[in-house]
Amino acid sequence: MTNESWTPAPKPGLIPLRPLGFGTVLGKAFAALRHNPKVLFGFAIVVQLLVLVAVGTVVGVVAVAAFGRLDTVRPGSDDFVTILVGSAAIFGLATVLMGLVSSAFGAIVQGVVAADVRAAVLREPATLRALWARVKPAAWRLIGYVLLYGLASLLAATLVLAIAIGAIGVPTGFRGAGLVVTILATVLGMLGLVALAIWIGTKLMLVPSLLVVEGAGIRDAIVRSWRLTRGRFWFAFGIAFVIGAIFAAVSQTLSTISGLVGSLFGGVLTPLGGTESSIAVGTVVTMIIAQIIVIVVQSIGGVVQATAGTLVYIDCRMRYEGLDQDLMAAMERRAAGQDDGADPFRVDDARAVGRGFRPPRPASYGSPAYGAPEYSAPAYGAPAYGGYLPAPSQGYAPPVAPPPPPSPPARPVAAPSEHERDGWAAPGSTR
Repeated sequence: MTNESWTPAPKPGLIPLRPLGFGTVLGKAFAALRHNPKVLFGFAIVVQLLVLVAVGTVVGVVAVAAFGRLDTVRPGSDDFVTILVGSAAIFGLATVLMGLVSSAFGAIVQGVVAADVRAAVLREPATLRALWARVKPAAWRLIGYVLLYGLASLLAATLVLAIAIGAIGVPTGFRGAGLVVTILATVLGMLGLVALAIWIGTKLMLVPSLLVVEGAGIRDAIVRSWRLTRGRFWFAFGIAFVIGAIFAAVSQTLSTISGLVGSLFGGVLTPLGGTESSIAVGTVVTMIIAQIIVIVVQSIGGVVQATAGTLVYIDCRMRYEGLDQDLMAAMERRAAGQDDGADPFRVDDARAVGRGFRPPRPASYGSPAYGAPEYSAPAYGAPAYGGYLPAPSQGYAPPVAPPPPPSPPARPVAAPSEHERDGWAAPGSTR
């Protein structure tokens, strides 16, 4: 007898619906580029490339215009120092403003990537219009968070520089010690700043995903990212480090190859002959080509990093908040035509990390299928994660444990005889 309401299990999307291992996150971060190339290549990478080129062009033009005025002033005069300081200030201000513009566009790209990964996990259509409809409500929060993070980094770097400059006035007992103290303070301060930036950046890796996927505010996203990465810090850091190292090596390799090609075929790039002008033109063209290649690689790396951050976010929620069960239940309802329109990524307060629940510290990167003992999905029919009971889709009966075998009947005990009560046994008895 067949069950007419039975529906086959839905096909998984970009990732398997279970806690993810290190290799799975790393591989799927690159595979996402092939999953939706029209958006990730056609929008994210092209936008980043155009923004970087525009920012570099504006900064270059400002630098030439600002410092070009020094050619009209005699070196050593009072006007020369004044113009030099003013030109440096204008160049610095232009650099900061263009950096903010680049960060704003980069934040939007991160949001689009997060929305695309969400759609890929649920096997939803991921057109640019649909993705922008999800990113648009969080666009200003994304930009505000990136600007806030950049401002905090700038203030930290300024503080380290001020401490290093203040070390010049430290009294010392021998000549030249002030310079040594300044260099030592600068080096130690920069190393500490780099370590602090790596730690904070890893703890806040999930913020863009939280802003877009959950629609959280900036403060709530920062707090949730801090809590979700508890116990998963080295996992998240390892993913970001490996991806960054891969693209840094690729950028360096392609830049070196471009330089060699430019030196070997310099005659093609110098049509004016062997004059100084032709050599300068060939050098500039080679540098521009190499820089464009590096920018393209960096843009691809930014998309892959953003994808990895979203996958780490999904993995943390699967491990600590049972997101994998919500996703499976939602996909089963959709396959059965019973979609209620609820967002499976919504946060359940009873299971949310930080609301009375502290996530355990995982012992390995693996998932249950690969030997991770720390994760155990609750079975249907038993309360889990703070009392939440996932409801199976219609037409699917959850597995029921078989009843325990009946215990054997108790052996009857004969009443003691009169002689046994008196403390002795009859002849021939076994007592």
